[in-house]
Amino acid sequence: MLCAFAAVSVNAQKLGHIHSDSLLQIMPEYAEAQLKLEERTKQYQAEIAAQEQQLQEKYAAYQSLDPNTPPAIIQSREAELNQMQQGLQEFALYVQNELEKDQSNLMKPIYDKAKEAIEKVSKDNGYTYIFDASTGILLFENGDDIMGLVKTELGL
Repeated sequence: MLCAFAAVSVNAQKLGHIHSDSLLQIMPEYAEAQLKLEERTKQYQAEIAAQEQQLQEKYAAYQSLDPNTPPAIIQSREAELNQMQQGLQEFALYVQNELEKDQSNLMKPIYDKAKEAIEKVSKDNGYTYIFDASTGILLFENGDDIMGLVKTELGL
């Protein structure tokens, strides 16, 4: 009797799947966020390139020092070069962290909107489980693909 109940429970479940990466890529907000991230990345890359250029110019000036230059001046230039290089490395790390924060801040509302639409479609259509095929883990291949329903929900 317990086996019969388990079989009825499994059969009563409605399963669906969606490829959330594909959904996100067709959302207009996603393209806008990507453009903002690309613009910010270009700004940071330009600043890093300018700092690298300054470092190269200082290094070229250091290499062209007269062999009779006093050791204190050579040490001062070396310290300046080391400080510039360290500053550039720190800035590059800072930029990487800022870009990750920007991406998270820009994408979170988009992820939330997609998730809400998926949840609404799931509830409205009686789905028990929805599997995300974009994670590479599709546990049930015969479930309904709900992409069309979610697109309709989002007005796409």
